Amino acid sequence: MPWENRRIDLFIPIIVALLMVVGLLAIYSSTRAYGTSFVKKQVIWDILGMAALFLTMLLRERDLQRLSWFLYFLCFLSLVLVLFFGTVSGGARRWFDLKVGYFQPSEVAKICVILITATILMRKTIKNLILSFLVVTSMVLLVAVEPDLGTAILLVVLWFSVVFCSRMSLKPVLLIMIILLALLPVLYFFGLKEYQKERIISFLSPSTFRQSSAYNVTQSVHTIGSGGPTGRGYLKGPSTIWRYVPKNHTDFILSVIGEEFGFIGISLCIILYSLLAFRIANVIRLAKNEFWQLVDVGVMTIFVLHVFVNMGMAMGIMPVTGIPLPFISYGGSSTLFFCIKLGMVEKSYAVGRTGKEMEGGQLW
Repeated sequence: MPWENRRIDLFIPIIVALLMVVGLLAIYSSTRAYGTSFVKKQVIWDILGMAALFLTMLLRERDLQRLSWFLYFLCFLSLVLVLFFGTVSGGARRWFDLKVGYFQPSEVAKICVILITATILMRKTIKNLILSFLVVTSMVLLVAVEPDLGTAILLVVLWFSVVFCSRMSLKPVLLIMIILLALLPVLYFFGLKEYQKERIISFLSPSTFRQSSAYNVTQSVHTIGSGGPTGRGYLKGPSTIWRYVPKNHTDFILSVIGEEFGFIGISLCIILYSLLAFRIANVIRLAKNEFWQLVDVGVMTIFVLHVFVNMGMAMGIMPVTGIPLPFISYGGSSTLFFCIKLGMVEKSYAVGRTGKEMEGGQLW
C-alpha cells in the first residue's frame, strides 16, 4: 500500500499543526487587547517551525552525529555570550534580541544534551559516562546562572533519562544520582536566589503567599476551575479579558484554554499530546540502532516533561518554572526547536523503516 511506503510519519506534523491552531486561538484571546501583533509573530514562527521540521529530515545520518560536537561548542559559546549581551527580563538574562524575535540559547542546549549524550554513550565505558556528565554539567551551570533553574533541572533529568535507557552499567549512574541528591540542601541554601526559594516555599504553602509569589498560580487555578466542563465560551472568559492571570499567553496559557473551553478543551490538549507521545514511542520501536533510540527517548522525555510540568504548574501541582507548553505557548525559540526535535524523530523513522525493510522485518 502507498501509505506503508512513506518515509515520514504524517501523524506527527498533523498533530503539531492541530496544537499550533489551539495555541493561536489561545494567544489571540489572551493578547487581543494589544492588537494582533502577538498572533502574527506566532504564525510566522509556526510556519518556520514546520519548515524546520521537514528540513531537519534532510540531514544525513552520519552528519547528525558529527554535528553533535559542533553544536555543543556553539551552544556553550551562546550560553556564555547571553550572560553578557543578552536581554534582561524579569531579572533573568536568557535571550538575545534579534529584533524580529527573541532567541533563547537554552533551547539549543536541550537538543545538544540529547545528541551529545547519545553520541558519547555509543561506547559503554565509565570514561565516556563521566565525559557526557561533564559536558552536560557545563551547560547546566551556565543555564542556572542566567538564572533559569527550571530548565537547568530539566537538562539534568533529560541526561539521566537518556543514560538510563542506554546499556550503561547502572552502578555509576546511581552513584552520580546519589551525589547530586546529597548536594540538594547545599544548592538550596547557597545556590538559590531568594525569589527562587520563595517559589518553592509558596508551592508547599500557596495560601500563605497567594498575594505574592503564589499569585500567578492561585489565579490560574481559579480561572481553570471557573471554566467547568465546557468552558465559558471563546473570547468570553472574564479572567482572560481582564488579564487576572499574568503571563497567560506564555507560561499560564492553559488557564485561557481551561476558562474558555473547560475540561473538554484541556482534555483535547492532553489527547493530542498523548497521541504525539504514542507516535514517538512507535519510532523508538523502529529505531535503526542505539544512537537513534537514545535520540528518540530524549525527544520523548523533553516533550513529556514540558507538558507535565507546564500543566502541573498551571494547576498548582508543580512549582513555577517558566517552562512553556509545546506549540501552544507564545514563543519563537521554543516552537522552532520543538519542531527541530520532531524533525530528528522523523529522520529516525525514515532510516528505521529503511533498515527494517532491508532486513525483511515487519512494519506497523
